[in-house]
Amino acid sequence: MSHKFYLAERKQAFRVIPTWDGRESACLKPGDSGIKHYRNDGAHSFSFNHCLIVLLILLTPLLVFGQERQLETLLEDQAESSEQSELYEIILNLKENPIDLNTATREQLEILPGLSPSLRHAIIEYRDKHGSFDSIEELQLVPGMDSETFTLIRELVFVSRDRVRQVPRIGFNSRTRVLDRIDRPRGFQDGTYESSPQKLYQRLEFDIANRVHGGVLLEKDSGESRLDDLRMFYLASNLTEQLSVLVGNYHLEIGQGLVLWGPYGFSKSANPIYPIRKRARGVRGYTTVDENAAFFGGSVSFNWGPLQAIAFASKSDLDATPASDGEVSGLFTTGFHRNENEGNKKDVVSESVFGSRVRYTTSIGLSLGATTYRSTFDKIINDPDLERDRFEFRGNENYVVGLDWDWPIRNVILFGEIARSKNGGQALIAGSQLDFDSVQLAFLYRDYQKDFQNLHGFGFGESNGTTQNERGYYTGLDYRITRSTRLKAYFDIFAKPWRSFFQPLPVEGRDFLAQLEQKFGRSIQLTLRFRDKFDFETEDFRDALNREKREFLEKRKSQWRFQFDYRVSPQFRLRSRIEYARFKQTGLTNLDVETKDDGILMYQEIRYQPKPNLQVTGRITFFDTDSFGSSIFQYEHDLPGMVTNRAMFGRGNRWYVLLKYEPFTVTEFSLKYSETFRDDVEVIGTGPNQIEGNLDRRIGVQLEMQF
Repeated sequence: MSHKFYLAERKQAFRVIPTWDGRESACLKPGDSGIKHYRNDGAHSFSFNHCLIVLLILLTPLLVFGQERQLETLLEDQAESSEQSELYEIILNLKENPIDLNTATREQLEILPGLSPSLRHAIIEYRDKHGSFDSIEELQLVPGMDSETFTLIRELVFVSRDRVRQVPRIGFNSRTRVLDRIDRPRGFQDGTYESSPQKLYQRLEFDIANRVHGGVLLEKDSGESRLDDLRMFYLASNLTEQLSVLVGNYHLEIGQGLVLWGPYGFSKSANPIYPIRKRARGVRGYTTVDENAAFFGGSVSFNWGPLQAIAFASKSDLDATPASDGEVSGLFTTGFHRNENEGNKKDVVSESVFGSRVRYTTSIGLSLGATTYRSTFDKIINDPDLERDRFEFRGNENYVVGLDWDWPIRNVILFGEIARSKNGGQALIAGSQLDFDSVQLAFLYRDYQKDFQNLHGFGFGESNGTTQNERGYYTGLDYRITRSTRLKAYFDIFAKPWRSFFQPLPVEGRDFLAQLEQKFGRSIQLTLRFRDKFDFETEDFRDALNREKREFLEKRKSQWRFQFDYRVSPQFRLRSRIEYARFKQTGLTNLDVETKDDGILMYQEIRYQPKPNLQVTGRITFFDTDSFGSSIFQYEHDLPGMVTNRAMFGRGNRWYVLLKYEPFTVTEFSLKYSETFRDDVEVIGTGPNQIEGNLDRRIGVQLEMQF
């Protein structure tokens, strides 16, 4: 992808474009009126054209590598708590559908990761004062825009040239993926899994002039027989600027997620500010692989100035575990249908949902919203575990109502939501974000009552997405100490007022993280991280007399990370990491019950891009942990559209190679091969997923075409 640099006069006598180290560019001098008037005779042989060529050659690869590193940092921590990060889905969507800087509203700019409230305000203020942007690079002239933020968002935005004469665009995207395990699990050898071991994925999406868009998704998990075991599709149209409709599979992102949200959400991470406040995007066509989170039906969205309204209806079949008398004991959420037992749980219960949403934005910027939905099932859900799941939803009808608010006041944002379910259970979340140039602060309070029941929400918290039985106080800090030094930290105090499935008593805990990032020039970055988490759990064990006992344990895990990033050249990058974990458990009633486990992980990563259309990434990891409690997560580069974060435990090594090649501008081919070796075991995994031997080899290929 080429990068054009804006060096011209626009509505001012003279403008200077800063370079990436903050100095002013020398390509234009006072008195020059712009590109078309710049002299380029023999006396000025090293003039504008030469400057432009040098900038393109030197800076373009640096921008690409810089953006990838920052996006990796954002994704890595989010991926530790979810297989497919909401942030990754947002970034992929923005890359395929970037935001137009000349028409973007405040709400649209809020979706961009890394963009502070003051910068969002500055962009709109700059546009109002100087008119439309002529290029992406003009963003550098916005007061407060630094090179790091610009590098992060440059691929997620675009600038419309002439909207009146613009030719309507027809876009088409196809993604085909095949994943396979070379070493077959036991389930494929003894007949537990009935079909092929390959995991297949096919997604098609199209867009016509930003007026009509849609998508189709087909997926088959490993061991499933039907190629279309998962089928999703949607078709949406903007009938007018005020009215849009959607039919098919969809989900809704509303408020702060207490009433309605998709299957994925933000969690705590080394980015302490961005994740705590959700950026709702309303009705979204559903093309993700979670099989029990999609609505199926239609929605109508109305947008008239400060007033927005949504009405929606759905009837969808959900997986569930059948019980006697036509009831179900609970929803079955794995999405697997690999044998008769799992197949009998497919589409067992039908859910009908009707709801609406109204949002009004006042003249002072305060947005107030009200949301409600009613849900009915054709079978009664009756969880038989009245001890551990005492406050889980039971019955065949539920409704949830909620009020939400969002108020940006210059450099401060106040936001929150309160919700109530049919049984009277309530949930509340309220927070604020403050932006003071080099310092950003975030404060959040959440109180999800033990009897709040909602199958379609996803609130921020320790038990991310559960939105039940949790209370907590969160504080986040992002402090740019100098231009090359940055400190990020959060402190979260949380409690579960009632017992949970795994914890028979109310518990409390705390979670602290601090990360220091130090840059040395443009090529080297050093990252130091410390995380300390404390909470409780129960564990069954046998005492000296071989009697079964259950002990309530105080659990603490501390982790230290050292990471070194070195850009050897624009085409060659190295990353080295070493991480140590200490896991400690102590019995509260029996002090003799105590464990202290250590873990260490080291990896070396190489990324090489010999040509603009070819990139190779390789990593080798060595790990040694005493138990799963001292396991260490590592985020991995994967095929586009996938987020992989593995818990490394035991003793062994893992390596992978990822190849990305673009033979044509509209085609990208990706291949990943990995091997995991464990020298402390004779088999890997358990049950039907067990592999004979201590080597696990996997391969994945993907072809993506975009027109």
